[in-house]
Amino acid sequence: MIGRRILHVSDSLQIGGAERVLIGLAAGLVDRGARVTVACSVGGPLEVEAHRAGIDVRVLGSSLVKRRLDADFTCALTRLIMNEPPDLVHTHMHASSVAATLALRQSRIPLVVHEHSEAGWRDFETRCAAAEAYRRSAAVIAVSSAIRRRLVDVDGVPAAKIHVIHNALPRLPRQAAAVGGLPRPDGPLVGVVARLYPEKGVAVFLRAAARLAQSVPDAGFVVVGDGPQRGMLERLAAELGVAVTFLGFRPDGPALIGELDLLVIPSLSEGTPLVLLEGAAAGVPVVASNVGGIPEQVSDGIEGLLVPPGDDRALANACRRILADRAFGARLAAAATDRLRQADPEAAVNAVAALYAHVLRTQPVPTETL
Repeated sequence: MIGRRILHVSDSLQIGGAERVLIGLAAGLVDRGARVTVACSVGGPLEVEAHRAGIDVRVLGSSLVKRRLDADFTCALTRLIMNEPPDLVHTHMHASSVAATLALRQSRIPLVVHEHSEAGWRDFETRCAAAEAYRRSAAVIAVSSAIRRRLVDVDGVPAAKIHVIHNALPRLPRQAAAVGGLPRPDGPLVGVVARLYPEKGVAVFLRAAARLAQSVPDAGFVVVGDGPQRGMLERLAAELGVAVTFLGFRPDGPALIGELDLLVIPSLSEGTPLVLLEGAAAGVPVVASNVGGIPEQVSDGIEGLLVPPGDDRALANACRRILADRAFGARLAAAATDRLRQADPEAAVNAVAALYAHVLRTQPVPTETL
């Protein structure tokens, strides 16, 4: 990768799983001698980590572009590519993939599209826009086999174009401990760390918490994260009569996981969530939805407990099982930690670098763009 100019495009550098995967990959590519730029509609807390890793950051707008086509973001990205043409463009998330596809209309620069989620929210218009990005791409990265199946079966992407590269915990400096910590109940602390979007299933967690509180009355419940559903979720918790602490956005969210007695991932759709790996790294038992790439990360009953997505009764029962048998929970957490330790932390970066090398051999950048 020495000397290669790689442009990553992201909706933002706010705290999120896809954004953190991006920064981890970009940092690994810098370590391998690449010149990496990240372009985004707005910045965010991850800008600090990006600069520390030697990544060039270009903020191209003043407001977040998310799940939609934005003409200003597309024009700014087009100008950046024309003025400083990269060897390869790598996009993350829908808005960035759509903008980059349009920005590259007059160019033969290779495009790699990274699919981090099952994208169940897409309507007809956004599916059509995504299809154009897949057609323009030289390769599509799927973070799970479940997403690969969706790309083939639903989106019609040729199987040969898709490369499954599972997420790994980024090797980036993080706070050693949380700032301020979590509220401590008299009993166990059960929590969710997620963006508050519908697909994260936090409403399911609240209903499960209401059930769990009936048999574990001294349990405490916490939600770490923010998003457009926060007000609705706070109202739902009040209606259910369950005391839940909503902490909002916390930059030390990953460090807070270690203070939980049980981590819950109630997602309705997923890629391969970093929060699950962070739970394993912290030695915290996990109950998660059996959805997306999660079963590729966790063996049910061995490294965690998996439940059907959207089933608050099953979620409450799984949580109750672990809280009633803390030795069982400790065995699950230890097995998950062992699995994480056995994984190669460089595997994802190595796979992406190898994919770039393949793409650039088969679709070299024409001399007129250099």
